[in-house]
Amino acid sequence: MKLKAVVDKLFTDRQVIISTRGQLKYLKLSVAAQAMGFAVSVGFGGMFAYLMVSGALQYREMTQQQATLLSLQSEFNAVSADFELAQSKIAATQVELDQQYARLEDVLADRHVVEKALEFASSATGDKAQKKSLEDRIRALGESLHSTNARREQLELEIMQLNKALFQTARQRDEADTNRAKTEQRLASLRGLVNLYASTKDEIYKELEQTRAQFASLKREFNSRLHKEDALTTEVSELRSRLTKMSMENKDLIARIHDRTNESVMALREIIVLTGLDPEKLLGSDTEAGLGGPFVAAQPNTKLLEKEQDFYAQTQKMEASLARWESLQTLLNQLPLARPVDVGYVTSSFGKRRDPITKRTAFHSGVDFAGPKNSKILATAPGIVTFVGRNGAYGNMVTIDHGRGFKTRYGHLKKILVKKGQHIEYRTEIGVMGSTGRSTGRHVHYEIIHDGEHYDPVNFIKAGRYAFKATPKVEKADNE
Repeated sequence: MKLKAVVDKLFTDRQVIISTRGQLKYLKLSVAAQAMGFAVSVGFGGMFAYLMVSGALQYREMTQQQATLLSLQSEFNAVSADFELAQSKIAATQVELDQQYARLEDVLADRHVVEKALEFASSATGDKAQKKSLEDRIRALGESLHSTNARREQLELEIMQLNKALFQTARQRDEADTNRAKTEQRLASLRGLVNLYASTKDEIYKELEQTRAQFASLKREFNSRLHKEDALTTEVSELRSRLTKMSMENKDLIARIHDRTNESVMALREIIVLTGLDPEKLLGSDTEAGLGGPFVAAQPNTKLLEKEQDFYAQTQKMEASLARWESLQTLLNQLPLARPVDVGYVTSSFGKRRDPITKRTAFHSGVDFAGPKNSKILATAPGIVTFVGRNGAYGNMVTIDHGRGFKTRYGHLKKILVKKGQHIEYRTEIGVMGSTGRSTGRHVHYEIIHDGEHYDPVNFIKAGRYAFKATPKVEKADNE
């Protein structure tokens, strides 16, 4: 249990923070990776220690071999000295033997002379004293010969012993030479191993120094990362506090913008209602945002704070309100909400009326505006001219397509100032008031058509007047 506690304390999950161009990356060091690194370090240290101890043992053995070699060399030198001494003794003995052989030959020669003398003396009648003297001399020569033979045998025995000792010495010398050759060969092998171990030791020492330098660099970098991590933690805490403060401050601002946007949306919606149109129907295709994509189960985001989630929810509501307001504003800019003339008055309303020519009840699909001579006829909204020319009872007529299914017609014109396909802006002069076609006098017949259905232009003009009054309030709310 104690060992497990120590291991758990030493090997815990750690992280190394790496900064690359201001971006932080977290390198996780698991317990297994740390244990593996520790095991590799221990194995490398054990291998290095084994090599060091093995090198020391090899060096010790080499030293012992050198000592043995020196001892054998000294023994060989001693045997060589004994051999030289034996050779000198043999030479002296050989000289002495030569001398003894020479003396022996002299004695033998004297013996022959004596024997001849004895024969001569025996044959002759000589003096007895002389005869006795010769016998004494012969006896002395015989004794000398006997001692010389004994000395020769002794010398031969010594020579035999010296030859035996010389043979043994030569054999020992040969064995010593063989041992010395083997020792020199083994010494050369040991020297090669020592050189190999020395080079390996240098490489290992160099790698160990590099590993130490890398470890020191990693340690410094790790300490720097820890310092940066502490600084980043402090900065994150400060940013969180600032974010909380900003969230609280912006929450009220977003709420006010949301309320003002809703007020502007309601005002724009009322303007569109005044025209007799349904805003929801007109904006149906725009308000329904496109959605789709594969289904992925939602994962709880624990990184966001509750205040941040509330802030994002408020922001989404505000964005939805702004999108609604922008859609209504865009629609409002496309609606023909102005009068087609600057100066003039209504001479005939929209709907049922008494026909000015037949005097019978009829349906009037637009509104007639009369005015001074050569009064300018103005476009009531931006759009594209789709018809220019004469059109039966309408006389000279201009039709403008404003998009979203809205069209306006301008009839009984004296003169047309635009061309078919021309893009025109709001309040662009498109013609001059006249009395062409089925008309009783100078005026302009003005129609508003949406999806093929005619609408009362007076309602649009009233809505325009309300819009021009409400627009400054809307702009003020938008600026706030």
